[in-house]
Amino acid sequence: YVSGEPNRCPVVLHCEICSPIPDIRNEDGTINRRALGRKVFGNKEKLKCLTDIVWPEIALLVKKQIRDAGEKGETVCVVDAAVLLEAGWTDLVHEVWVTIIPEEEAVARITRRDGASEEDARRRLASQWTNAQQVERANVVLCTLWEPEVTQRQVQKAWDLLQERISQRRRNLSSSL
Repeated sequence: YVSGEPNRCPVVLHCEICSPIPDIRNEDGTINRRALGRKVFGNKEKLKCLTDIVWPEIALLVKKQIRDAGEKGETVCVVDAAVLLEAGWTDLVHEVWVTIIPEEEAVARITRRDGASEEDARRRLASQWTNAQQVERANVVLCTLWEPEVTQRQVQKAWDLLQERISQRRRNLSSSL
């Protein structure tokens, strides 16, 4: 949502002209994501309008990131996309890893991090997939409720297991040749 970025113009034009959402720009012309969030979370029509504009642009960036990683010979490309499942991008990846926390903790973190009201935080969460929906579609589930060191150990264990799966696939491929 930076001035000059490809998705800025459609978002601003649509939100300010076609379906007015006032006060979504910062003084420097960038989109005020917090203000935009207050306008779209809790309003399915406006949220769909926004995602219809932004998600295709993000999908292009994700595809480029994956392509660039492959061209560099990277074995793994991590796609950090909070909306990967909702946007239907699972065909772009081999595995889906999700992080979950209880709703009350999510509300507390959003209000602390973003300075949002509890009501705004709950509206935002209500517009997202539930933990159960995410877990149902995930290959790996991590919980970030614990101390950062515990979460880091979870991530390291999942990463090590991923590396084992990759090695096993390579062995299977080379033995089938």
